[in-house]
Amino acid sequence: MDNLEVKNSYLHWIIYSLPGSVVLYSILVYDLAALGIMRGIMAKKKEKEQVLGIVTQYMKDLSFENVNAASRNEEENNTPQIDMQLKVNVEKSKEKNVYSVSLVTNIQAKTQQPLFILDLTYTGEFVIEGFPDEMLNPILYIECPRLLFPFVRSIIASAVSEGGFPPLYLDPVNFANLYQQQNESLSQTLQ
Repeated sequence: MDNLEVKNSYLHWIIYSLPGSVVLYSILVYDLAALGIMRGIMAKKKEKEQVLGIVTQYMKDLSFENVNAASRNEEENNTPQIDMQLKVNVEKSKEKNVYSVSLVTNIQAKTQQPLFILDLTYTGEFVIEGFPDEMLNPILYIECPRLLFPFVRSIIASAVSEGGFPPLYLDPVNFANLYQQQNESLSQTLQ
């Protein structure tokens, strides 16, 4: 496998040449001060290059259950209610500066009766270097899930379509708001 790396001040592109195809990964390498986040911290700590890179990403678990396939014809004209739960799990790897970030998605569609249940766990292994410790959680719970979400969205649309339903295209998720809500709920619990 041949690699070509192209860098500029905000993005780090790695182009992998595989037999018969070229895969382009954009790995976000940015100066958070330039984005207006944590300016004070970044001004003090400019020790080494900051790297946020995807080592690998994969589907850890996928389950699709077509609950009422036999009685589905009578419910086709009804718009289903979609209930989606999304959770971010983070684990530190044994390797230095490598973290495992998983998007755990549970989707249930129903009208009067359940139509389908989809469970997906999609995981990315990320290398994170050069960032201050204060920025590690926001990167792990905001930026890493944001990079994985388009793949989760595509897998869900495909799985639902293959299950005999129209594709389900998820709306974009604001992981910064989810992270903030999680922190607020945790701080209220601790009080």
